[in-house]
Amino acid sequence: MIRILLFLLALVLLICSYYLIKKPQGLLVLFSKESQDESRSFLRQFGYVYALLGIVSIVVGIINQRTYSMMYLVILLVVAAIFALLMGSKTKKG
Repeated sequence: MIRILLFLLALVLLICSYYLIKKPQGLLVLFSKESQDESRSFLRQFGYVYALLGIVSIVVGIINQRTYSMMYLVILLVVAAIFALLMGSKTKKG
């Protein structure tokens, strides 16, 4: 069951990374006009991080060890929290 969920998580992460790398226009409206280039590189950087985490999720799913799965999930949650906090601080006010 954990393996199936890890593979589904990998799919979601890879889709999100594709969206952040190739189609950031949907999220760029949240940022101010002056920082569009900086915001685009910020989104691209986290897109690559999510792609890496998606690939790692596939590897952890193949290994099928509960300890590695839990460590991976903790790392993923920390990265997602960092992304949310940084994106929240970069968005335009009002």
